[in-house]
Amino acid sequence: MLQRYDIAMNDQTDRLSIEEYAVLDTKSRKRISYPTVEGTYSLIYKVSFDGKDIRAAIKTGQKALISVLRTEDFYPIGSCAAIIADRVTGLLNGDPGLDSEVRFDDRSLIEGYEEG
Repeated sequence: MLQRYDIAMNDQTDRLSIEEYAVLDTKSRKRISYPTVEGTYSLIYKVSFDGKDIRAAIKTGQKALISVLRTEDFYPIGSCAAIIADRVTGLLNGDPGLDSEVRFDDRSLIEGYEEG
């Protein structure tokens, strides 16, 4: 599945928000690639965090931050959660060159897998 996460910090409210989008179009499983046109993504979940909690987790380390970012309803897989945590850390540390959008194709996790 193709997924996109948009990460934003609202300095006025001191809230971090993460919006999760996914391509929900039905396609053949054997198709090699999917078009990643913006219009094909659908918002599936939005979560918001207190900036104070996020900054405290960043000081503790990436595992603590991932633990805070994961909720009962928002639980990205490990490799994607690590990328999101890196982007959140960079965003809150003021990295001006950091993109606040994460794109992820979970099919990359199973490349090379052979039934056996």
